[in-house]
Amino acid sequence: MEELINKIMSEVGLSSEQAAKTVTTVIDFVKTKLPPALSSNIESMFLGTQAETHETSYAEKATEFAGATKDKLEDLAEIAKDKLSDAADHAEDFAKDTLGKLKGMFGGDK
Repeated sequence: MEELINKIMSEVGLSSEQAAKTVTTVIDFVKTKLPPALSSNIESMFLGTQAETHETSYAEKATEFAGATKDKLEDLAEIAKDKLSDAADHAEDFAKDTLGKLKGMFGGDK
């Protein structure tokens, strides 16, 4: 990163502090444009150090995401099932009540 700061100082004519702030701003900007798995390596690239190794691969992250999504969908399905059951119970009660009223209006069972 020091090499880049020196290059900016000599070519653009910025002070050391201005060049360092420029580099930091560019690094921060680039990091916001990349997925987290890649953005963590950007600073290492500019510093010339070895990037951090990630033990969790993309496939493992995808598997974890799929598992979490499956769990959420199962929860939603259970909630939907309960709500549909409640709606069916209400519809049945309404139908029985309406039938009782109609029978009362027309003289009951015949």
